[in-house]
Amino acid sequence: MSVENAAEIVSDLKKGSTRALHALHDLYYPALRSFAMSLVGDSPAGEDIVAEVFVILWKKHKDFETIQNIKAFLYISTRNACINYIKKQQRDTVMKSALTEYLSADHEEFALNEMIRAEVMQQIYEAIEALPAQCRKVFKMCYVEGLSNTEVAERFSISVNTVKNHKVKALGLLRFKFLGCT
Repeated sequence: MSVENAAEIVSDLKKGSTRALHALHDLYYPALRSFAMSLVGDSPAGEDIVAEVFVILWKKHKDFETIQNIKAFLYISTRNACINYIKKQQRDTVMKSALTEYLSADHEEFALNEMIRAEVMQQIYEAIEALPAQCRKVFKMCYVEGLSNTEVAERFSISVNTVKNHKVKALGLLRFKFLGCT
């Protein structure tokens, strides 16, 4: 490519010419594809990476002054995208391995216990939500938020004894719900 032709392509690219982008694509795509495929070892992935690099080039088309800047950008971006791809593949492999191990027979009991725990917690939350309104609010403030009886009494402008009564009532209703006794 001549210096004049290169300068024209850069100028046209800066102006947003898709013709210039296509010229750059025709010029650099084959080498970039080969470069990417050699780094990631996967032809379709290499092609996708290079295609994405050209999309990024198009988004930044006003930023380049010379054909050398564009070429450097394309190679550096391709290299970085390949590194990111490889890292993601490694993370995916580790995650798949961890999931496989987790789902193995050794972890079946743990998974079952976690499922049961989640279901029990859901039933507890539903039972709390079914409490009478004031009783529920006092219960949540005391047992979920960890406020003292005095703090709850101050928030609702009620006596500490009333807070205690709401707590006793809530616990009694929950006991009855889950144990069937008082």
